Amino acid sequence: MDLNEETIEDTFNINKVLETLFSSVKSIATEKRIELLYEMDSTIPRKLRGDSDALLLVLNKILTFVFQNSDKKEIVLSLSSVEDFLYEEFISFRIQETHIEKEKLQAFLKIHLNKEIEMLGGNIVYDNENMSDIHISIPFKNFELGFRRHYRLPHKNAVGKKILVICSNDKTAQSLKKMFQYFHYDVHTGMDELKKHGNDLSIYDILIISEKMITEKTKETIAKVQERAPLKYVLLRDPYDLEDDIKTDAEHFIKPITQEKVFDLIVSLYEEKPRTEKSDTTLIEKA
Repeated sequence: MDLNEETIEDTFNINKVLETLFSSVKSIATEKRIELLYEMDSTIPRKLRGDSDALLLVLNKILTFVFQNSDKKEIVLSLSSVEDFLYEEFISFRIQETHIEKEKLQAFLKIHLNKEIEMLGGNIVYDNENMSDIHISIPFKNFELGFRRHYRLPHKNAVGKKILVICSNDKTAQSLKKMFQYFHYDVHTGMDELKKHGNDLSIYDILIISEKMITEKTKETIAKVQERAPLKYVLLRDPYDLEDDIKTDAEHFIKPITQEKVFDLIVSLYEEKPRTEKSDTTLIEKA
């Protein structure tokens, strides 16, 4: 084998890479007051084979550059691929509408990223109509060959749920909606949607609400609904105040949100528990 052609390949969890990425750019995101969001298509396998370290380096460079040069306060990194990811396919990593001028953006891509992406066997996708987008495409292999469903709920009682998502950030709500819809959940977002249904929380199985929007009155309303309906209450939290001792009867759902975290949350909410247990929710933190 020609050593020059040898590639580094390991097995890695794409969700863990995204969580590491989130932590690595946390300080500059905080400094610039930018919120990083992930949007993951259901086509992305959980476990992949490839060079995760090189991928992390490339994504770190991209986000750092965008945070330093964009005037946007919400940056969405979206991941997508082909419908049937059977063996080896390209995964697209894209940030739309960075608001960075064309010349500066293209210079960054050619000078600071072109070599790394070529080493990964990928390419930079240029869009003449959306000149401020960043779009790279990199091939990875599916670790679990032949599987079309990458996350499988272990309990029948976790299937077919109805969810209400209330967030201060609409893009966060839409990202969550997409990830829950992977499990064929019926997802409603926003207070307007609740009003359409007569402000009746009892029709939902799960309520996910941002900690920025929770009030004592909301907690009282939730508690009254839970007396007559099996409503699960989930608190969506930012990662910056994990040391705070917030007492709640809800699950703690910590950003960044990934497909695996959504899966883990559903499992924790509907795991089979001893009959002697009084509460159907527990206090957890997924940092």
